[in-house]
Amino acid sequence: MLGRPAGTFVPPGRRECSALDRSAAARHARRDVTDREIAPIPSAAESGRERRPARSRVVLGILLVLLSGITAAALLEGAPTALEVLQAVVVAALVAVVLLRRPGGPGSRRRAAREESFTRILQGLSRTVSPGSVVDAIVDELRFSSGADHVVVARQTQADGTLEVTLVSASAAVPESRTLLRPDILGDPAEPPATAATPRDGPPRVQATLRFQEAADEVTRRVRSGYGLPFTLAAPLIAERGFVGALILSKRTRDSWSDQDRRLLVWAAGEVSAAFARAFALEEAEARANIDALTGLPNRRYFDELISVVRPHRRSGDDVGILMIDIDRFKKLNDRYGHATGDAVLRAVAGVIYTTVRAEDTPARYGGEEFAVILRRASSTQAVEVAERVRAAVAAIPGERLGIEHSVTVSVGVAVAGEADMAMPELIERADRALYLAKRRGRDRVEAA
Repeated sequence: MLGRPAGTFVPPGRRECSALDRSAAARHARRDVTDREIAPIPSAAESGRERRPARSRVVLGILLVLLSGITAAALLEGAPTALEVLQAVVVAALVAVVLLRRPGGPGSRRRAAREESFTRILQGLSRTVSPGSVVDAIVDELRFSSGADHVVVARQTQADGTLEVTLVSASAAVPESRTLLRPDILGDPAEPPATAATPRDGPPRVQATLRFQEAADEVTRRVRSGYGLPFTLAAPLIAERGFVGALILSKRTRDSWSDQDRRLLVWAAGEVSAAFARAFALEEAEARANIDALTGLPNRRYFDELISVVRPHRRSGDDVGILMIDIDRFKKLNDRYGHATGDAVLRAVAGVIYTTVRAEDTPARYGGEEFAVILRRASSTQAVEVAERVRAAVAAIPGERLGIEHSVTVSVGVAVAGEADMAMPELIERADRALYLAKRRGRDRVEAA
């Protein structure tokens, strides 16, 4: 492969998504599955209505105490009448009902178990920023707490918005399944488009919430079709970048989602979103620490870390090579045309190097106007060929495009490890000496150590 397409550099340690298997792709193609709509997230008004019965029971309890006192006084005054006996029976029945529904009953114990379960979720999420760990923690607890047959986590794993879908069954004997959803199912992943169901007026936050819920519903429809899930409940996952996925529960029975299930899912989605946001922030911080802001190439720090783990001589015909590349007369160019033009030249040269070297090679900005390339599986002849392509490609950059009169040239030093005990610092030093030899011999040339 002579070159690579321009794109965003991915630092080491970033896990690539698994490929979409054929059976899942075939299922995704079927659009004839119709199901009931996903239940919406309960509103604040609905939550308020759920608190009213608790207040009513308190008032009823006070009235029953008063009525019990009056009934007891009437019975103590003399022989009770039939009406008074009936009144006592009614009071006793009402007291029994209140006692059966007292705090600490079966419903209260279930709520306490859910709260305890979600506390474990929060404790687990607070100790990790790994998206994989977050998925495992949330799935395990949601299976236990909601009684769902399946828990699905769809999350963005690539900058283009591709969603990785992880489906986990409630049965431990069933292995989890992973597949990919194309990014074009949502349009702009950070800003899902408004549909006919989305109001065009109203507070921006409300409109954004509705759009994100619609995006989660669209993901859910694709997941239902692909996996054959009958009845689902979904909540969006939202980070600073916008919509980043969906958290989905599935059961086999219709109308089986309780208000507690809905609240638990919304609460869990919020915590998972926060954990993903922390993970994204950490990944971006690591990328910024390893990427040169001006050229977009890996920086000197990344280069040094990489060579510390690379073995220069592994086996015959599979050696590591180094290119040291320096822009000729860059200081004079910078002084004559200014720093803005100098920055444009640096970016142009970096882009040419990135697209010209082989896909398995790693270019980096070594410092100032100097660049370095680590060549994998390169013989001396192959290393020189790559260096010559870089030199010719830089010389072919039109000077007028950069706002300068003359074309830009580079000098390149090449060194390939040919000894089993050669260390990487020694290999870099040889390439550096070859670079200065190219400078002394007239520049715009390649020299091999």
